[in-house]
Amino acid sequence: MTKKYEEQSQKRLLEIMGYEGNGEGDDIQGASEIDIVYSGLDEIMSQAVKENWEFAIKKKLSFRDACLVNAIGKVYKSYKENGIMI
Repeated sequence: MTKKYEEQSQKRLLEIMGYEGNGEGDDIQGASEIDIVYSGLDEIMSQAVKENWEFAIKKKLSFRDACLVNAIGKVYKSYKENGIMI
């Protein structure tokens, strides 16, 4: 959704800086859809690693064990919030 807006913003910025393109805009492109997806995925995964790493340090667990315990805790919390009890 924001791809076209970002592309136009970049063009305006380059024009302000004195860049002269060929007028067609073929040489300036915004992020592709896959770039946007990978960027979002990278952010989510980085946050998850950071969260699990901090959990491992706090509970004095190996990283692998911390990931497992944290995941089970999240599933339990989700079940509890939705009224599902085991």
